[in-house]
Amino acid sequence: MVTHLRHWMMAPVLFAAVLLGAGCPSGTPSDESYDAGFEAGFALDDWYWDGYYDGYDTLDFSPIYYDASGILYIDSPPYDAGYWDGIWYAYNDGYFVDYHYAFILGFSEGYDNAFWPDYLEFLDNDVHTEFENGGWADGYNDGYSEGRVFGANDYEQGLSFDWLDALLDYESGTDLYFEEVDVGTGVYGPVTLYEYGLDPNTLKKNAAVLERGLRTPMTIRGGGSAKAIDVDSLNMYRTLTTTAQNDLKVTPDQSLRDSIELRLTTSWLQRVNAYLNAAKSTKTVDVPRARAAVE
Repeated sequence: MVTHLRHWMMAPVLFAAVLLGAGCPSGTPSDESYDAGFEAGFALDDWYWDGYYDGYDTLDFSPIYYDASGILYIDSPPYDAGYWDGIWYAYNDGYFVDYHYAFILGFSEGYDNAFWPDYLEFLDNDVHTEFENGGWADGYNDGYSEGRVFGANDYEQGLSFDWLDALLDYESGTDLYFEEVDVGTGVYGPVTLYEYGLDPNTLKKNAAVLERGLRTPMTIRGGGSAKAIDVDSLNMYRTLTTTAQNDLKVTPDQSLRDSIELRLTTSWLQRVNAYLNAAKSTKTVDVPRARAAVE
């Protein structure tokens, strides 16, 4: 296992250059043996945390630590088929959740860095790096690049500094665009959101287990053929272990992409928890954002 402290130590190098619950998901073989096997496989936390830390340790274009090659795909006997499908979901849940947490943190810090009077100059000069592998660096950069646009908009519009409200608005489908510097979010920007279950080593989007019809492909906010995740209905966000919590007990003075001093005083762990709590409530947009893109 690669030491997790290197996320912070390697930052100058890096950035210079589910609907599943207990039981069988709908659409699977209606076989009690399959259901029992799925429950047993999905319950294995070791596979979940293997996926989580394989994402956490993926800090550049390579090496990519995602590795589901040891997870079998079989049709029978039913119990064994369900067991290995459950393991596949546990592993991919962990990998996706790590990407999502990194996205949240990147979004908050991109929002912070852009929330200044020189927001247009900042947007014009900041450069997005697209790793497209679902690892930590991919999630952080994707979130940062989307968050910076919301931070710039909110400063320009005179809104209160509120990265969490902005993130929930983004996840609800709001896209913003600054025509002056040709920078925006969603289809108006450079970010490619990681899709659940994608093997970043092959860029294969339809893993065999997904082809059973267990779940529609998911991304953070949906788009194209993928649907948005629903945090409140998922069991994919497992309770963080002590080690995982300690990894997130970081309160940086600077983002991983700029030397601007952050005004955020909350730790990464506090921001993740704030998001999870807020995402379970109904999102309402009281003040429309002025730079909202018009289809």
